[in-house]
Amino acid sequence: MNDTDDFYGYLAGQFADADLAGQTDEQAAVDGLTPETRAAYENVLSLGRAILASPTIEWSKIADYANRRFGTEREARRWLTHMMDVLEKALRKS
Repeated sequence: MNDTDDFYGYLAGQFADADLAGQTDEQAAVDGLTPETRAAYENVLSLGRAILASPTIEWSKIADYANRRFGTEREARRWLTHMMDVLEKALRKS
């Protein structure tokens, strides 16, 4: 498994069925964050920030894995930036 797999695995695992579980995206972004999983979440945050720093992103792939609908790359960037901000804030608090 490579880093990209880790990132897309996070999107699928955290967000794909979050609405069915009654979670907001903000809750889903940090669900399962514990001292034992902290390093994995830090890795996801690093990968997410690197993806967001790219000139273009595979926004339809992000939408597919997270089970979200975005009409444009800009919408996907906005959502992913917010989710990474939520995750970063939770990591700082933990």
